[in-house]
Amino acid sequence: MDELFRQELDPRRLPLAVRMRPTSLDQVRGHTALQGADGVLARIVKGETPFALVLAGPPGVGKTTIGSLIAAERQTTFIPLSATTLGVKDIKELALDGQRRRDLGEIEPVCFIDEIHRLSRTQQDALLKPVEEGYFSLIGATTENPYVALSPALLSRIEVVRLAPLADEVLRALILDAVAMEKASIDDEVTAAIISHANGDARSALGMLQRAIEVANHQGQSHHITSLPSPPESVGIDQSSHYEMTSALIKSMRASDATHAIDWLAHLLVAGEDPRFIARRLAIFAAEDVGPDNLATLLYANAALTSVEKIGMPEARIILAAVVLRLAEAPKSRRAIDAIDAAMRNAATTQRASVPEHLRGTIAHIEARYHPPVDGE
Repeated sequence: MDELFRQELDPRRLPLAVRMRPTSLDQVRGHTALQGADGVLARIVKGETPFALVLAGPPGVGKTTIGSLIAAERQTTFIPLSATTLGVKDIKELALDGQRRRDLGEIEPVCFIDEIHRLSRTQQDALLKPVEEGYFSLIGATTENPYVALSPALLSRIEVVRLAPLADEVLRALILDAVAMEKASIDDEVTAAIISHANGDARSALGMLQRAIEVANHQGQSHHITSLPSPPESVGIDQSSHYEMTSALIKSMRASDATHAIDWLAHLLVAGEDPRFIARRLAIFAAEDVGPDNLATLLYANAALTSVEKIGMPEARIILAAVVLRLAEAPKSRRAIDAIDAAMRNAATTQRASVPEHLRGTIAHIEARYHPPVDGE
């Protein structure tokens, strides 16, 4: 009955990010390598069999939009799900529904699991058979490193597609198109400020723009945007930036660039990174990159990890800075990691090793060691 009296929603009441959402894969911005006739998206859309992939990238780069558009262009049902509420029972029901659709000659639905990295191992295991049997197509979305967050068994059944933060020129074009749609104008300085604060996130950029338009209208400026209302003090950190900035810290120390290493440490701390995570990475670096020729650095890094856990911020920043400087300035050697990796590769590609007789810890050898035979035996 309510449907009879429901009025059509005025599009202007929808968030600007919703109104600017692409309606086809050709309109998706910032991911040209994935688009076009030879791109992975075209291959998936044109494919006749179910597929499984994970879209990995920071917030606001179009993961959900791409997922829904793939389903639309394959002319099948799009089922949006969240890993935080999805249970094993739900996965089994989705598999049964997919089997039923297949039996009816329909195209298998596309199940989109947002924040797939939050699935437990039990939930991930429940996905294995439905994905392998093709009961439904799977698209997972994650801001974390899928090779760390997902089980090897699930990773072996899916394709990982990385989405980079949107480039500044992409955000600029998006902002100007949105301004034109709103029949407004904007100062270049404001556009630059939005791009800077958005940090590659289209949703964030359009949200800031919408607030700026509302303020301009309230102040009677006739849709002319001259400033940002309450610009954020910090861009914060998402999981993609978490890995990128951590990588920058590691690479700076590896290059013995102490100045930039301290800069990236500061960026991580200001963005809210857990100092214990940083300390763990420093301990790994001490063993992996400084190595056995200067093993004392591992003791320093381990002491820093203990101290950071006990002391916490803000004082932990001093401890971390001291160890970062020590590691950056230390001579580097990767002998330890190179040696163990080469040995493990060799062990993985050879048959079970036969332990030489003199290295075996057999009872006979132990007895021979402690009870040597006497003359005449």
